[in-house]
Amino acid sequence: MKIEKRLKFQDQEYFDDRLFVLYLCKGIVNFTSDGFVDTTIYHEQSPPESIWCVVTYRNSNRYPLFSVTHFRKREDAVSYIKTIEPTTPLVCLNGKSPETPFSYEEYLLWKNENNMLDYNWESLYSEDGKNAQEVVTQTKDQFKGIR
Repeated sequence: MKIEKRLKFQDQEYFDDRLFVLYLCKGIVNFTSDGFVDTTIYHEQSPPESIWCVVTYRNSNRYPLFSVTHFRKREDAVSYIKTIEPTTPLVCLNGKSPETPFSYEEYLLWKNENNMLDYNWESLYSEDGKNAQEVVTQTKDQFKGIR
């Protein structure tokens, strides 16, 4: 089944059938004095002390950030992606996750067959920018630690 581009769901337009896209990157966590946790996400060069982050973006215009999950090891972050990504809620399922998700390999084939693109940070930054990054602020309750 081919999925058409730009689907409308709950008054929002999505790039394809997926409500969310995942992105693996490096980041730095900083606990602020006022009780918040800042995560700086690096899209290019990252400091040596960086950890791994899986960032979930809404699959719509300007990719609004939904959540960030932190990992010490890359393989743990990749394992998380392989588990979570096939359960992504879909427009065609009225915003619900599939009852029987694809295996990760099947999910990748499905994305490829339907010309679904991954998160594209480069589309959000100017071409002459250097070392693109963004900061996510969470409360201590929202921050789930580093896995």
